[in-house]
Amino acid sequence: MAILGKIRERSIFLIFIIGMALLAFVFTGVFDGNSTQSQEPVLIVGDAEVAIDEFSRQVDFAERSYRMTSMQAVNFAFEQSTNTKVFEQTFEDLGLEVGKNHIELFLKSDPNFSSDPQFVNENGAFDPQRFTDFILDLRQNNPQGFEQWKAQEASIKNNIRVKNYQDMVNAGINVTSFEAQQDYALQNDLVDIEYVRIPLTSVADSLFAVTEKDIKAYINENSASYEQDASRSVRYVQFDVVATPDDKLRVENELRNLLTDRSIFNEVSKQEEIIPSLANVSDTAIASYVSEYSEVPYNDAFVSETELSGNYASTLFKLSKGAVFGPYEDNGYSNLTKMIAKKKNGKAKARHILVAFKGAARAQESISRSKSQARKKAYALLRKARSGSDFAQLARENSDGPSGPNGGDLPEFTKEEMVAPFSDFVFRNRKGAKGVVETEFGYHVIEVLDKKDVVKLATISKKLIPSDATANRVYTEASQFEFDLKETDFEDLAKQKSLAVREVNNLKILDESFPGLGNQRQVVQWAFEEDRKVSDVKRFSYNTDSFLIVQVISSKNEGLASATDVAAAVTPLVLNEKKKAYIVDQIEEYSTLEEVANQFGQTPSTAKAMNRFAAMLAGASKEPKVIGAAFSMTSGALSEPIAGNTGVYVVKATTTTPATALPSYAGYKSSLLNNAKQSAQQEFTAALKKTYTIVDNRHLFY
Repeated sequence: MAILGKIRERSIFLIFIIGMALLAFVFTGVFDGNSTQSQEPVLIVGDAEVAIDEFSRQVDFAERSYRMTSMQAVNFAFEQSTNTKVFEQTFEDLGLEVGKNHIELFLKSDPNFSSDPQFVNENGAFDPQRFTDFILDLRQNNPQGFEQWKAQEASIKNNIRVKNYQDMVNAGINVTSFEAQQDYALQNDLVDIEYVRIPLTSVADSLFAVTEKDIKAYINENSASYEQDASRSVRYVQFDVVATPDDKLRVENELRNLLTDRSIFNEVSKQEEIIPSLANVSDTAIASYVSEYSEVPYNDAFVSETELSGNYASTLFKLSKGAVFGPYEDNGYSNLTKMIAKKKNGKAKARHILVAFKGAARAQESISRSKSQARKKAYALLRKARSGSDFAQLARENSDGPSGPNGGDLPEFTKEEMVAPFSDFVFRNRKGAKGVVETEFGYHVIEVLDKKDVVKLATISKKLIPSDATANRVYTEASQFEFDLKETDFEDLAKQKSLAVREVNNLKILDESFPGLGNQRQVVQWAFEEDRKVSDVKRFSYNTDSFLIVQVISSKNEGLASATDVAAAVTPLVLNEKKKAYIVDQIEEYSTLEEVANQFGQTPSTAKAMNRFAAMLAGASKEPKVIGAAFSMTSGALSEPIAGNTGVYVVKATTTTPATALPSYAGYKSSLLNNAKQSAQQEFTAALKKTYTIVDNRHLFY
């Protein structure tokens, strides 16, 4: 009472303290810039915004409907939302509307509506008035159904607008006869040349130095190839909380308690009760016994040896009836297994040809043969099978059963899983036997393919989980490693602790997975935080109780790649350009190919029937500059040095053969037009997106 009195006396003071704490909680994000969720839109497309509420509904729908991961669903919703907003604004700017007639034409062409009996007239044609009456009835009597129709109508209108826009784009695409002739010539004009190639490999790399300035210049000249997204690279060590030998022994000892009968005192009956061991529990009580002590459900089924998995499959299969094996470790569990029953040839493999007759169970309506006709056909097929005909082919051509297309093959089965006459034949006869039996489904031509012994096992499994002491020890080790990094290099400390260091390079801002670890979105978000610096370290939890200690090792900003980032890839390219310039400078005046060849110890070569479309130079590689130059030369002329892909060339055009003119280029014109329309259809959405400023804030929310 004295304590309660003091609390009452200080109630105003306590209320003040609690209020300040709540304010601190609310405003923490405002003052430190780390609010729990951004107030920005997830997406801005031109003048349109997508708020988090609308966007998250799309993400939830994608996760549920398509079984996507969280970030897959986010990316899917982003693409859908972006496209929608782009089209909405484009259609508004164009004044592209959809009217009643458009919708009626769509409904008439869609089988889901035009074939629905409630929407067709007595002539079997779609009746717009009947459909209108149906919608009016929905509006008056089924508000929920009417709302669903409104959503579907909006989707239909959007699809129609997109289709109309595509048609407008296609209507503006044209191919002229001149373009068709040019395409024909590109593929069919031919040229023969003689040439000398001075390969780049003939010049030593050591003659040149590639500087950072050279690399920067190359990047600037080829900037389109070296634009990069923002990225981060990290390294990490793992501290896995796994069961120790002592933890495993603890679980095994729990199972060993089930190897002997135990006596316990029942507080209700006030009597001693005997709990039987696994070996002594009756077969009728085994299911409930396993259910009480095992973390894996009881499987009341016969299995063959090939269906058993794990390192002890053969041992378990050979147990005698009633014998118990274990404890043994398998797939993260400690197990005790008892042999419940064994059956010789208890599972079979067979194939069959079903010859159904009119009136048989599940017979298709198209089957008109009588029972006697079916029997006669079945025995005729049996004779063919016994005479050496391919059973599988006979099944594919004659079986009325669902297994026919698979050659009559059936999955393995026990006697109880098939109808009695079928099972009786299979389990009574040897492997390879063939015969005919009658069931309610018709006549079956059967071939016995295999017989297997089966067993029924009862296994009590307990997961090998680490103890609290183990989890606490790993937590302490991980925390200490993180703390020690303030004074010690990451690699050096990991080496001291015998920990493997792994790297994940070029993470993008919306990535979510690490190789071998799965979803690590929290790490990616941390690495891309605004104040994150190279060498920053943080501990993360994963797989419940395990830990990652992660360090940022590099940070790349969006835009043109730096010379350092791409030095390894660009240096050989710069070197090749220097070699080309060097070779060109070394070539002396020449009047024949032989003079050029002699200067560099090369031999003139010949290439015939080359065209500009393939641009392949026999004996060299793809060399469009060389072949393009050859087509522009007069016969017998020598070219200036040409810097190609693999060397510097001097070319002599010997013969140019123009393609034989065609009576009509309509085929080429049609092909070019179709290709242009297909390309437009694939690319017009991307082209429209380029006309709008798109702000992507996904990383602020996910």
